[in-house]
Amino acid sequence: MVMLNYSLDEMNKVLNKKLKITNYEDIALKFGLDLDEGENVLNFELTPDRTDIVSKYSLANIFASQLGIKMNRHVSIGNENLDVSVEQTERKFVNALHIVLDSEIGDNLNEVLAIQERLDKNIGRNRKNSAIGLFDYKKISFPIKYCEVSKKKVNFVPLGYSSQKNYDAIIKEVKQANEYKNLITTNPIVWLDNQNDIIAMPPIINADKYSINKNTKELFVDITGTDKETVNSVTKILIYNFQFLGKVSIIKIRYKNKLISTSLSTSTHRFYLNENSIKSLLGVAISKNLAAKMLSELDYNVKFVGKDILVEPPFYRQDIMHQVDIVDDIMRSFGINDIPETKPNIYTEGQLLQNHYTLQNLREILVGFGYQEIDINLLTNEKYQFQNTYIKGEDYVSLFPLKSGDVTMASKYIFPELFRLISNNLHKKFPQKIFSLSEVPKLGKSDVKFKNVLKLSIVSCEKDANITETLSILKKLLSDSFMVKNVSTRYADENYSKTFIDGRGYTVIADGKEIGIAGEVHPRVLNLFSIELPISLAEIYLDGFIQ
Repeated sequence: MVMLNYSLDEMNKVLNKKLKITNYEDIALKFGLDLDEGENVLNFELTPDRTDIVSKYSLANIFASQLGIKMNRHVSIGNENLDVSVEQTERKFVNALHIVLDSEIGDNLNEVLAIQERLDKNIGRNRKNSAIGLFDYKKISFPIKYCEVSKKKVNFVPLGYSSQKNYDAIIKEVKQANEYKNLITTNPIVWLDNQNDIIAMPPIINADKYSINKNTKELFVDITGTDKETVNSVTKILIYNFQFLGKVSIIKIRYKNKLISTSLSTSTHRFYLNENSIKSLLGVAISKNLAAKMLSELDYNVKFVGKDILVEPPFYRQDIMHQVDIVDDIMRSFGINDIPETKPNIYTEGQLLQNHYTLQNLREILVGFGYQEIDINLLTNEKYQFQNTYIKGEDYVSLFPLKSGDVTMASKYIFPELFRLISNNLHKKFPQKIFSLSEVPKLGKSDVKFKNVLKLSIVSCEKDANITETLSILKKLLSDSFMVKNVSTRYADENYSKTFIDGRGYTVIADGKEIGIAGEVHPRVLNLFSIELPISLAEIYLDGFIQ
């Protein structure tokens, strides 16, 4: 989710109209913008599909379309040849823009930098798939070149610094460069001006010499990345948002001594709609004239072709993939509350799946044995899952690195999270008998990287905890809930040799198939969780029994 926070006065200034918060509330509700308002403050939470809304201008344009307000915007897109050459690199997809602002960037400086940050983080995946560079156009000496150089040739003043630094110093001492150093390929990639001075080292850091400030009147913007679709999508969003600030031109790029127009295209797919197709989806008759008017207000190109409407979505709308998406915009503009209720022709009675009753029976059996159900937090880290349990950390679903190290992966095992709960409740009365019935992601071997699987974990923490009792409960569960009669065990493999007490750790087998583990936990594991009483546990997969 993207959050955009502006004052009421700031939004009114962009729209050049004095609106009340209630005006924003009504339109935000229609277009699925979650609005949380404070005193003279508007906090918008955007849905993931509207990736084009990354500034107060693109946000205001939604409200302008519904209020009959015409915002100042340079709709035409120019093409320009500035002799920009690009050599083959590991970040081989490059787009470039020249933006002539209507006036000095001034107070819009922070907004422009915020646009860059939002797109780099949310669409560019923290600059991995795409990254944006912003430069003062007037400070660049063309022609310029995008290429790889050896680390020994990297020497420039990084953004925000006053003295030159070599490659090693930049990576170690410049916070931003150190944060994104994992994105550097074998050799650093740079932009060089006509004097072979380094303009930037994408996607890491720019040179301070070419930085933008409040007096900047023209921008050179580069979009580089490893994914062509992402680079082009980000470029289109930038074009749209900068059109409110000035005239935008797409720069032609020279690849290997051949001048070509950028692979970026601002043309979109065309769709046909008619009154019947709209009515079949919305359940209400909307004339093609009204539909065309509403779509035109939302920046669509519309043309009548006989009884049909030929519709071309805006170039920056990456979420429009089908006629249904266009009708969805018509519905939002029309107002879902204005669509009359209709009763379905066929009535059916809903009922719970059989699996619900099976799992509910399993829960009731465990409650009967004195266990309490716990909902675990699926997100965790390697320390609790593997280091503290002495289990080899492999075949698990890791998360994209976050600044906080508390959440780095999705749970592979449930019982470490139950241990954490016990550890946080040592002041409570013992024994503590708990269980969790949860879905966890499991890596797959097909095109689907992982799938959710259902697991049951049973944990008994008490002075007399023993695996014999836990296994008897487990057999009772499998027998009563899933009609499984043949349940056996064998000693657990070496992966769990340090998790369980010697000779008290087992692999659980049901009808000839391995379904999980069980055992009495070794004191070395309990100590890492600060638990003093013994623990007996069982953790099994249930997917094989659920039909």
